[in-house]
Amino acid sequence: MILNQKDDKQIIIAIAGVPGSGKTYFCKNVICLQYPDAKVIPMDGYHIYRKDLNEEGMRRRGAAFTFDYQRFKADLTNLRETGTGSFPDFQHSIKDPVENAIHITKEDKIIVVEGLYLFLKEWDLKHLFDQKFFINKEFNAQLIGQRHYVCGIEDTLEKGIQRAIENDKVNAEYILQNSDLSDVTFIK
Repeated sequence: MILNQKDDKQIIIAIAGVPGSGKTYFCKNVICLQYPDAKVIPMDGYHIYRKDLNEEGMRRRGAAFTFDYQRFKADLTNLRETGTGSFPDFQHSIKDPVENAIHITKEDKIIVVEGLYLFLKEWDLKHLFDQKFFINKEFNAQLIGQRHYVCGIEDTLEKGIQRAIENDKVNAEYILQNSDLSDVTFIK
C-alpha cells in the first residue's frame, strides 16, 4: 500500500468497513508493517462506557449511537488543526475505553484512524482525512460470533453468532446505507 505523504507533512488516513471486515488487522499487519512509525487511533476508544449505557445501548453496543461521535469529531478536528492530541484506546479485556492511551505529536507523520462509522454522512468526518479507504468485505456472522465468544462478550459461540446477526449485521447495513463512499478507495 502506498500512502500519499508529501513533503514530510503529517497525513491522516481513514480505514473503514463493516464489522468483521478486517480493519484492525489491516492497520496492524499491512500499514504498520510497511510504515512502522504510523500511529493508529481506533474509533473503538470512543465507545460510550458500559456504565453509561441503558439496556438498549448495551444490547446494541457497537451501533453508531453507542459511540461519543461528538468527542471523536472534536478530537480529530483538533488533530487536524494542531497535529497533536491524546486519544483513548479500547481494551477488550475490560470491554471499555482506556483514556489517554495514544499520544500524537507533530513528529508523527502517518496517523491512521480506523473504525466502522468514519464515512457516515451525519457524522461529517470525511473532510478530516487525507486518504480514505473502505475494506469491502462481505459480512460474516460466524467470524464475528466467534470474536464475541472469544472476547467474552457472549458465553457461547451460538449466542455470539446470534448477537452478530441481531446487532452487527444491522450495523453493517446501516453503514452501507448511510455512508458517503464517494472519493473512497475500496480494498478487497
